[in-house]
Amino acid sequence: MSASQCLIPYVDPATASPDVAAALNRMPMKRHIFLLLSHAPGLFPPIMSTYGAFFQSKTRTIPLLDWQLIVLRIASTLKCAYEWDVNAPVARVHGMSAEVMEQVAVCQGISPGDGQTVFNERQRRILKLVDEQLQTYANEPATVKSLLEYLSYAELVEAIYVIGLYVMIARLVKSVGIDLDGEIPGLDDMIRAGVN
Repeated sequence: MSASQCLIPYVDPATASPDVAAALNRMPMKRHIFLLLSHAPGLFPPIMSTYGAFFQSKTRTIPLLDWQLIVLRIASTLKCAYEWDVNAPVARVHGMSAEVMEQVAVCQGISPGDGQTVFNERQRRILKLVDEQLQTYANEPATVKSLLEYLSYAELVEAIYVIGLYVMIARLVKSVGIDLDGEIPGLDDMIRAGVN
């Protein structure tokens, strides 16, 4: 058995508080990240409620593949392999092409209207929003105005929520380390059933 890559122990669901255990049990699949986040027992249930809301189209306004485009861009830019490994299957199962995923992974600069053919204009504008946020924690007014030609106000605000939440997750993972989850039997079916 290899040594853990994580600098702190994972929370044991069997000994966790009832609120933490309930939040862990609501997730469609078991992941190490949940066992790290649950070290903050007062914050964990509401964070998981927000995190879980992204899994469901009834609570998420932004389209699923836009959500995953943002997350994968964050993972690739911040070099958070764990975040990529957790989210790439979600994107793949729900129809993100291998070509789009490859281009997100190489993290090239994206400019709206740059003639690049893998991303559509909506995706280019979303990626520009993400790239600016990751570089400066803000956006140029022109970027936001341009994106509002494609996204509603609700989708724009949710996109920024996604950036904040998944950057926080990447920072936690990169600060204390994490072990890969390993193979999850039936993962594609779990994703189809639990993420829509």
